[in-house]
Amino acid sequence: MVAARRLPLEQALLGFLLQGPAHGYDLHRQVQDELGRVWYVGISSVYAALQQLEDDGLVQSTVVAQADRPARKVFQVTAGGREHFVAWVRRPVLVIRDVRVEFVARLYFFRVLALDGVEHLISEQESVCRQQLERLAQDAAECAPDDFYRLVVAYRKGQIEATLNWLHDCQSFLSG
Repeated sequence: MVAARRLPLEQALLGFLLQGPAHGYDLHRQVQDELGRVWYVGISSVYAALQQLEDDGLVQSTVVAQADRPARKVFQVTAGGREHFVAWVRRPVLVIRDVRVEFVARLYFFRVLALDGVEHLISEQESVCRQQLERLAQDAAECAPDDFYRLVVAYRKGQIEATLNWLHDCQSFLSG
């Protein structure tokens, strides 16, 4: 049974495995080389995520013997793993704080895997942001002028507006 909410690392591993089979250490190195500026991932987290993906049937492994070294597991994505990844990469994030890691990872894989539809993803993310701005405006309207929550709303509004500006930059960068 596949978990309802996968960790961004698990999604990233599926994306990397779409490029071809790999073993855990190489995947860790690839995550660090390609997404290390986005987030830090320890090697034990990579192995735990691979085990979870394998348990859920999204990847499969083959044990490969090596001369003068212990055997290693080489992982490859399954058809179900491919479908799961494609569904994930095409969805906007619903929580603004997830833009920094999850949405950035989605954009990375759109580019590296040469997937079509990045403009649609960005447009959907902009729509999510606008909906959140509308909810914040309603929340602010219900606050008294001296309500501390007004500061929180102003902060969140600023984050969302900055995200919208950044998404516009992403659209220009990735389309050109």
